[in-house]
Amino acid sequence: MKKILMLMLDGIGVRNNVDGNALKAANMPNFNMLLEKYPHSLLDVSGECVGLTENQAGNAEVGYRTLASGKVIKQKSSYVHDFVDEDVLATNSAIKDAIEQVKKHKSTIHIVGLMSDGGITSNIDDTIKIIDFFKKQEVEVGVDFIADGKDSEPKSIEQYIKKIEEINVPIFTVCGRYYAMNDDDRWDRTKIYYDLIRNGVGLQIKELNVELKNCYMRNITDEYLPPMVIKPNKNIKKNDVVFWVNYNTDGAKQILMALTNPDEIKEFNAAPSQNVKYLMLYPVDPKINATVLINEENDISNSIGQYLGRLELTQARIGSTKSYEYVTTYFNGDSNDKIPKCNNYYIDLKEKIPGKELELNAAGISKQVIKCMEKDVDFILASFDAIDIVASTGNFEKTVQILEFIDECLGKIIESAELNFYTIVLLSTFGSAELMKDEEGRALTTHTLDKVPFIITDAKLDLDNGKITDVAPTVLSYMDIGIPESMKENKILIKN
Repeated sequence: MKKILMLMLDGIGVRNNVDGNALKAANMPNFNMLLEKYPHSLLDVSGECVGLTENQAGNAEVGYRTLASGKVIKQKSSYVHDFVDEDVLATNSAIKDAIEQVKKHKSTIHIVGLMSDGGITSNIDDTIKIIDFFKKQEVEVGVDFIADGKDSEPKSIEQYIKKIEEINVPIFTVCGRYYAMNDDDRWDRTKIYYDLIRNGVGLQIKELNVELKNCYMRNITDEYLPPMVIKPNKNIKKNDVVFWVNYNTDGAKQILMALTNPDEIKEFNAAPSQNVKYLMLYPVDPKINATVLINEENDISNSIGQYLGRLELTQARIGSTKSYEYVTTYFNGDSNDKIPKCNNYYIDLKEKIPGKELELNAAGISKQVIKCMEKDVDFILASFDAIDIVASTGNFEKTVQILEFIDECLGKIIESAELNFYTIVLLSTFGSAELMKDEEGRALTTHTLDKVPFIITDAKLDLDNGKITDVAPTVLSYMDIGIPESMKENKILIKN
């Protein structure tokens, strides 16, 4: 049986045009050697092939769940779209209770979440349906507006503000996701947003459009907008209802923990809520005291990771910062259960050099990959998240630098793989670094619709183009392992 190292270089897409293409600008001899020496093809990782709508860019959560399951699965966004139907909302017991509470106490419903059409974390059109439903119940409802600028254009907030204004609902606060949605233990940012929506602490704004123009003049884009109070005295109060409308769990844990279960956090003083009812679409953490509204019915229990575990093969999962959850929970079919003979490695080096954290973590991932190969682990999955983290800031030069650094790591991994008789399977779950500037040279921070590379370091093979759903059955076939029934509808990408 062949030993496999699956390397995920998320953020690497395929685009021939050199303009705004950090991959073309970077010196990556090891990556380019793989393309020249070994068979490679292209994978679709967006839109309908991963259970999203047409022309919707993929993301890590969708990508890893789809990669692992080896089939198209219904995504959270689709479940939410069905849930926001007026008849469905009207029959939900938790929403009924929320309406009764605000009517009884003459309190307020706060709609809190990312307001954009990026489709990765939330969808403003679905959020507006929720808001419109509450309006019809004749209760006070307002929006705590989290600005995007990451999954949407960096200076696009005005179009989303207009959508809210068109349904005649007040915006209570505005703040960039940099502060509002942080799950990297940067509690100072979380405290800033907590103080905004809980205590009303922020810039007191009379004319939002004027303040936005001032921010743009200072090169502060939507993602980094400071906390702004638009409607004074509309912070979360006793007997209110808070509805967290993001369906992606990224960026939700810290702020929801501070709001709903402040005793669990030690980083700053958060006050217990007085009879505040918290609603969220999907579960985030068991310690968050909020009512979950949607229970998925997807069966992704036969992921490739679980399947290899049942076959008693040894596995290693290696990630850092964001990617650790991708290679464990998402790759295991949304399960945190321990898989037999599978070791998880979270790389977060204690000794930090300011400005070099991503490079250190990438080097740590590389070292752990090599250690696992030296131990003859049957299947290794490692994910480098640094490319996407930097590309999402729009910093072209820094993205080129991180690409070149990871290419150095890749060179060491390739050398060790050859010594330890591993086949490398290299791919990405979405593109971003290959398109970082628009035609006018303005920074782009969104994921792309581009296809991604698929490389297997076995010169005897010939590969077809395909979809990310084809990867799991292809790898199993290459390993001479039977393919589960749930994956058999997909194509094996090895021609011969």
